[in-house]
Amino acid sequence: MTTDDRRRLGALSALVLGVFAGLCLVPEIPTGAVGRTLGSLLWKGLGAGAVGLPVLGLALALAGFDRLPRLDMKRTALLLGGLALIVPFTIGVVTGAAPAAFDPPLLDWTVPARATGIVPGLLAYGATGLIGKTGGLLLAFLSGSALTILTLAWHPLRRLEKADRPGVVPVPAEAPAEAKRVAKAVPTPLVDDDQVVEAPPEPEPKPEKKKPAAKVAKALKAAVAAVLPTGDENELPPVELLQSPPAQDTTADAAALDKLGQLLMDTLRTFKVDGTIAGRTSGPVVTQFEVVPAPGVKAGRIIALADDLAITMRASSIRVAPIPGKGAVGVEVPNPSPRMVTLREMLEAEEWDRSKAILPVVLGRDLEGKPVIADLAKMPHLLIAGATGTGKSVGINSIISCLVYRYTAKQLRFLMVDPKMVELSMYNDLPHLRHKVVTNNNDAARVLKWAVYEMNRRYELLHANGSRNIADFNRKLEEGKSLRNPLRPTPTLKDISNQVETTAPDLPPSDIYGEGILPYIVIVVDELADLMMTVAAEVETPLAMLAQKARAIGIHLILATQRPSVNVLTGLIKANFPSRIGFRVASKVDSRTILDQNGAEALLGNGDMLFLPPGKSEPMRIQGAYIGTEETEAVMEWFRVRREARRAAEQKERDEADILEFMRAQESDEAGGPEGAATADRDQLFREAAEACLQNQGGSTSLLQRKLRIGYGRAARVIDQLHAAGILGPPDGSKPREVLISFDQLDEYCG
Repeated sequence: MTTDDRRRLGALSALVLGVFAGLCLVPEIPTGAVGRTLGSLLWKGLGAGAVGLPVLGLALALAGFDRLPRLDMKRTALLLGGLALIVPFTIGVVTGAAPAAFDPPLLDWTVPARATGIVPGLLAYGATGLIGKTGGLLLAFLSGSALTILTLAWHPLRRLEKADRPGVVPVPAEAPAEAKRVAKAVPTPLVDDDQVVEAPPEPEPKPEKKKPAAKVAKALKAAVAAVLPTGDENELPPVELLQSPPAQDTTADAAALDKLGQLLMDTLRTFKVDGTIAGRTSGPVVTQFEVVPAPGVKAGRIIALADDLAITMRASSIRVAPIPGKGAVGVEVPNPSPRMVTLREMLEAEEWDRSKAILPVVLGRDLEGKPVIADLAKMPHLLIAGATGTGKSVGINSIISCLVYRYTAKQLRFLMVDPKMVELSMYNDLPHLRHKVVTNNNDAARVLKWAVYEMNRRYELLHANGSRNIADFNRKLEEGKSLRNPLRPTPTLKDISNQVETTAPDLPPSDIYGEGILPYIVIVVDELADLMMTVAAEVETPLAMLAQKARAIGIHLILATQRPSVNVLTGLIKANFPSRIGFRVASKVDSRTILDQNGAEALLGNGDMLFLPPGKSEPMRIQGAYIGTEETEAVMEWFRVRREARRAAEQKERDEADILEFMRAQESDEAGGPEGAATADRDQLFREAAEACLQNQGGSTSLLQRKLRIGYGRAARVIDQLHAAGILGPPDGSKPREVLISFDQLDEYCG
């Protein structure tokens, strides 16, 4: 007889016994001498509590036939047994049960003591005699609360938690989370290998009940209104703008995990692979079992059985990888009840407050349930890849929100490139933006070129003042030391050594640097594949230059793509991005493209990631922190209502040169400018070609062939001359080149 057969037989037996017990409780139904005796004993002994026996049988039967989630038998028995005493006890206190009325006739339904029973009635009689009826009711309430806390982890006063805490805005219809949301590592020995256990249920994620979008938006608007800004330009957004995490059971189901471990070892023995489980660590979504292979068993045999283990354990996927520093192989199995990790709980964690990272980034929780906080300044650049719908965009939003919650617009600036036009557009009102979100590929290339120009300018500034990095430069500026502009002669060693005594009046006004501290710049590119398909020649070189040199002067890159192919993640790019995040991908080839090893194809999705820290060869498995669109919009709304600080930021933006206009002027100067362009080698049809491009608002070789009736070679040379003169932009794949001037400027460029 198989395990499933035994389970179904037990469920059928529980159903029959429960139905029979329920029939025995009705005297009019003929159940024979046994039934009448059993019903009489139940009514006299427990009163109304006798109804719990057929209910228990029905619940066990439904669970056995997979009609209800698997029940914890001990908790279920404790709950129903407690209710069988508390309910008739309460009835006895209310009705004032006396010992003379404890044994009414079985068919007399009018006597109140009939619902009390002997055992609860004696308890009620004794309680009312000692503490009165009011005290008896309070005792019943406390007993019921203790019972629900022990069995259901719920109590009637749960909604009052955190309601009086200052500065916290409770979200309606949402139970607050407990203080500790993730069970810590549990390196405990498992059950004996010879013990036979039934297969656990399929570990499918149980979706949390979510509030309607309208209620969520209304709650977040109330939170924004409750934490109005003070007008201080250096004010940071409060954490109350984010949603409180849903109430989740923080205690791992040890019995279910023991069964998973036993089933894992049984499956390995089926394939003639011996070993033992040394322990396990439980995270929010995945539990890692530490399997120690028996002598003579290669770890590769266990790794090769990953798909077979997933089928046997009815899991969506199982990842198997050696554990560095331990003589064991980690088998990562999805939890029966996954838990969500939210950004708010991470920002409220002690690890975030104690973090000394320069650019702290919350990634999520690892396999032990511990928060993972990385430092973008040490990475110093981050490459993110994963298939559509695996949590890549949510991860980017979480990283951006972490930096916004730590730095003001004076200390940190963003440059965002979003070729998809929908993922990052919500950040257009963010005061940290150096330029509005770029959606045009040609403009994206110019933004990256501007970043290279800014990098070189900063290096000249650091060189002129003898600073090693941006932190050293800003420290000197905050200490009141006078700093030089980079366009002046480089100071000597004597000048640098005497900078401590140097004050601003000792230098000519034109030599003094007076632009304030250098902010960190984070460049976010949401879809690198789109740029590499259209303007690869224009963006690959700036990306490589920034990745190689930009760390010291505070410029950091975050590149994301959903196409992890070698055409997108070229060797020149990968060589300069030691820190990488891989979400779930379709194949092992894509995983090796991202992480240089397998593993990302076995992830679960929904924020499940592999993080490769700088200088490490083995990735960490992390469940990413979740932030919803409504939460991001609430943070942006908080910035919109900052009237005074917003006006100051807008004034600063007006003082800063527009990036695209600046780069167009640079391209024009490099091409010779309107007056200095060389005209000796220009084609005789140069002006006619320029007019044709202006009329069609685009330039291409085929256009000039049709309009001017010339051959391909000559048309291609004219296009190159127009680009060199600054009239046409760079090539954009198969699209016509962009026209950079107007008809009014034609005479200046053509002479």
